[in-house]
Amino acid sequence: MKVRVETQLPISPALAWETVQKPETLQFITRGVLGFRPTGEIPATLEQGMTLEVRLLFFHVLPAWRHEIHVVRLDHQARQIQTEEHGGPVRGWMHLIEINPLADPGRCRYSDEIEIHAGPLTPLVWLYAQLFYRYRQRRWQKLARSVAPATQSAAGST
Repeated sequence: MKVRVETQLPISPALAWETVQKPETLQFITRGVLGFRPTGEIPATLEQGMTLEVRLLFFHVLPAWRHEIHVVRLDHQARQIQTEEHGGPVRGWMHLIEINPLADPGRCRYSDEIEIHAGPLTPLVWLYAQLFYRYRQRRWQKLARSVAPATQSAAGST
């Protein structure tokens, strides 16, 4: 089953791309619902071929399972990140992040597409993903406003 969610961000595609590659961005956009405790060192930016192992924490306090995130593709030109993930009841969680320009150079479209394989739990995990990714994109809106250059923020508020 697939989930696709997208939103328009009030920042340039270049700034969104720079921001999405930072592991602390994942921490910020999931805060409140899901926490990640790294089992090893986390780099400053994502790199193609790297694998991150984390311990999931629901609501940042309830320990869940170990989760592995493998960055299969990181395409700077297309502004796409493809990961293959798994852990706990989730056998496969293929996640594609895309950042696309809009007519306004100070805005972009951010999208998440997730293909989920969790055996008989797939419909339940799919429902969770629907809610979780909508939450993440609301958090992205907040993050985008905080990283937007002052001139861009002032122009957007008039």
